[in-house]
Amino acid sequence: MDKKILACCALIFLVFIAGCGKSEATGQAASTPNIFESGNFTAEKLDVNGQIRRDNSVLLNESEEVFEVPNETPSVAESEDNFSVQQPETAVNEAPAVELPEEFKFSPESIVSAQNNISLSLDGIKHEIKSEYWGKITEITFTILNNGNKAFKPKAIVILYDEKDPKEERFKPKAEINFDIEKLEIGGHAARDAIVSVSFDDIALTKKFELVVVDAADLGNKPLVVAEYDFNAFNSTLGN
Repeated sequence: MDKKILACCALIFLVFIAGCGKSEATGQAASTPNIFESGNFTAEKLDVNGQIRRDNSVLLNESEEVFEVPNETPSVAESEDNFSVQQPETAVNEAPAVELPEEFKFSPESIVSAQNNISLSLDGIKHEIKSEYWGKITEITFTILNNGNKAFKPKAIVILYDEKDPKEERFKPKAEINFDIEKLEIGGHAARDAIVSVSFDDIALTKKFELVVVDAADLGNKPLVVAEYDFNAFNSTLGN
């Protein structure tokens, strides 16, 4: 009888021990979540107690403050500020500077006339008074600038008359001045200091002086440009 009672007690004791061990194992399994089965697991979302967090903060313990984990990935704007593309340097061969010719200008003291895009500058007239009755023009200085549409061989004709001269005599050439160039090209200019001998009487009277430029190849002497000047033997200052 004692043996049966002892066997029953032993059996009950074994059953009790087995039940307690299973309960502890079941409770431990129920209280500890399996974080490796969660699809939202990231290293930044775990606190120091193994709990999953939903932000980037880390809780050290119950007595310490929460601080934000700095985001180590730079923003797009910061990346653009810190990144620059070095453009390859391109060698540029600079062309040498070309000096343009200065625009021709007439003297401000000259008498300038222009027709047909051809300009004539009357720069000086020198004369001599031979007596109280007559005198003589001895030198004429002038310049031609061809801004026309063709080249030509220049020639100048001198006209001099006063109010007493008959009309049929007024426009007869008193002198012709030639140039030693074949052509005055477009955009070119030619200056001439010509020695002449143009006599005149009635020296007290103001004369009409005309210098007419023509094309030497034109037998009709059609005027291209004419410069006019009121010449007086006593008060002429042009070139004297």
